[in-house]
Amino acid sequence: MEQKGISGQQYSDEDYEQAVNFMAPVLVTKVDCSDYPNICQEQQIRAYPTMRIFVNGKPEGDYDGHRTVMELVHWISHVEAQHREPGELKMQRVVEHANERVVRNEDEHYWNHAISYKRAPNSWNTTQHPGCQLSGYILVDEAPGKFVIHAKSYGHDFAAHMTNLSHIVHHFSFGHQESQQYVESGWTKSPPGFAKSLHPFDDNVYVTTEFHEAYHHHLRVIATELGESARKKWTHGGIRKVYRILHNSQLSMYRQHIVPEAKSSYDFSP
Repeated sequence: MEQKGISGQQYSDEDYEQAVNFMAPVLVTKVDCSDYPNICQEQQIRAYPTMRIFVNGKPEGDYDGHRTVMELVHWISHVEAQHREPGELKMQRVVEHANERVVRNEDEHYWNHAISYKRAPNSWNTTQHPGCQLSGYILVDEAPGKFVIHAKSYGHDFAAHMTNLSHIVHHFSFGHQESQQYVESGWTKSPPGFAKSLHPFDDNVYVTTEFHEAYHHHLRVIATELGESARKKWTHGGIRKVYRILHNSQLSMYRQHIVPEAKSSYDFSP
């Protein structure tokens, strides 16, 4: 069978024809910043590669998930659902098609199902996941660390290793809330998507449907000082920082006798 090469990847005739003939409601364009520096400067591109989605010509955020087919189509489907009426949605057909072409075994099917929960903020069902609400602040040094959530009780007898650690994140960030509000208010210029990068976990859902598993989150925290003039005007000379978060989440499995932990590991960039 003849192989076709595209950007270093090899595809069979069947794969190529499937891709050419299947239309999705999104146009993908690649821009090389060395060839088009003005476009990248206008869009304030600071990292490579950057995957940015535009809706009606306006930037709607940067993709920060895994570079896999299923994660990408779920992300685009989630963005589409925010801008179109239910009867106008087209990406569900693309998700189903990608699932048929990419998912090869039960493990991948289960992982794909977990991704759909993660990308859908409205999928949380309180009757399926009754539990606790955690809120507050933790003082941490600007050094690598972690914090974990797991089941433990000194007054009740229960099987901690059987607990379900599904969780929804209403808000999670580093630094002063006032600094974030200052950036989000638009009083200082920032690249598209910068404000959202201060708390990218907000409204994300992480559902586990089986025993002995939990989500682990890996965070890279990047400190950014506010501009000098803006800082003096707003903080009266005090130093204020905001902290961007680059994150990656994965579903981890546990041995049956080990208590699962919803763990977040973080590291500060210099």
